[in-house]
Amino acid sequence: EREEIDLTWNDGVLNVAAEHVDDDRNRKRTYHRRFRFPKDVDVDAVAASYTNGVLEVTLPIRDTVEPRGEPIPIEG
Repeated sequence: EREEIDLTWNDGVLNVAAEHVDDDRNRKRTYHRRFRFPKDVDVDAVAASYTNGVLEVTLPIRDTVEPRGEPIPIEG
């Protein structure tokens, strides 16, 4: 169930954890997985949905422009 899933983002790593308790069988099942992504993920635009037992996480890439920097004059 959606309430049993915990998603966290930390320094380029998506952590997916879930815990399900089956009271009828007196069992508890846990799941934990880590996924490493490039640093250019747009953290503010990360989204997740859970539909019909499927977890979907969207991690868009930031539009990055390489900094050109300031030119440094060379004397001599």
